[in-house]
Amino acid sequence: MATQEEFKEIAHSGGRLTIHIVRDASGRRLCSLEWSNCRPVAAAIFSVWALPQGIPIAHMNLGGFGSAPEQPPVPGCYQVFIGSDSQGKFGHQCPVCEGYWRGDALALVCPYCGIRAPSHGFLTQAQRSYLQQCCERMYGVLSGDIDGDHVIDMDAVADAAGKEIEKPAFYYSEQSQQNQFTCEACGSFNDVLGTFCYCQRCGTRNDVQEFTARVIPDLRARINSGAGYESCVADAVAAFDSLVGRLSKELIQHVSITAARRAKFDNRRFHNLRTVATDLKDVFDIDILDGVPTADVECAALMFHRRHVYEHGGGEADDKYIADSGDTSVRPKQALRETKESAHRLAGIILRMATNLQRGFHELLPPEQWPVLRRQRLQSKPSMG
Repeated sequence: MATQEEFKEIAHSGGRLTIHIVRDASGRRLCSLEWSNCRPVAAAIFSVWALPQGIPIAHMNLGGFGSAPEQPPVPGCYQVFIGSDSQGKFGHQCPVCEGYWRGDALALVCPYCGIRAPSHGFLTQAQRSYLQQCCERMYGVLSGDIDGDHVIDMDAVADAAGKEIEKPAFYYSEQSQQNQFTCEACGSFNDVLGTFCYCQRCGTRNDVQEFTARVIPDLRARINSGAGYESCVADAVAAFDSLVGRLSKELIQHVSITAARRAKFDNRRFHNLRTVATDLKDVFDIDILDGVPTADVECAALMFHRRHVYEHGGGEADDKYIADSGDTSVRPKQALRETKESAHRLAGIILRMATNLQRGFHELLPPEQWPVLRRQRLQSKPSMG
């Protein structure tokens, strides 16, 4: 069941878009745009170049004070400002999978399917409708003979959010999703459906970030509380199983491999650690056991076999478990037992293997480097005061 904060309509930040029409000394009509906002909410804008028909064709660099104005990529383009929601965030929508999310202005990667595109390619349907209306208004203003200021009132748009009234022209709002996080690699804000995804700006997967921030801490808290250690072990292995499934699926979709190699990962569960490690190494040259001590590998391999017993065998060893795992310390029908120490040990091993897997994943699908390098430069600057 969705919480109160999930899938909540978030009003537009409001403001006023003013189209200034003046005449120069020769009588030629000139146009400029101004965006202003004085509402007590967070607000941000970005700008796109669009054809007069309302088709976005490029992101526009707004520059700064004193910078030369950017020239349109195609003569006759219109500049259109797109305002944020009242939390300073922007909705985005993938043109391929149609997934919706919120984030910073400059989205370059779909968090769900991983496709990459220029930022103007991720406008939502509502933003596209607004953009088309803006272009129609500017065309009408420029085609007419009335000089002066022509205002598009986005405050009225903001005030209409959440109300059962006829929505004003130019209306659009955004919607909160389920998982809000800041990418550790580039610092971009993401608000996505579900938990695990790509960062919308640099394309870094957030799986290890979520493992470090939530999955492993939650497991350790359960272990420390004295919860069933056997269920904690099963859940730790299941979390890694899901991780391998997610990332291998993405690799299969984005990396060219043979049908035979693809078949090793199609509709498969990853119960046997050594087999998983071998297949990932053979197919993708990803070594999930890199730097993991032999004793820890053997421990994790045993726990992978035990996970199946806990989930499907009522926690009792059988002949197959003993044969597959080589665990001669138990007899058929004997209930398997874990300790606080063994459960904590497995949690640490799982995190190490997850880190290896994601590192190898991004060697094949590298993140966008400039957002990552920009964050590193900002973090390396000395703080003021």
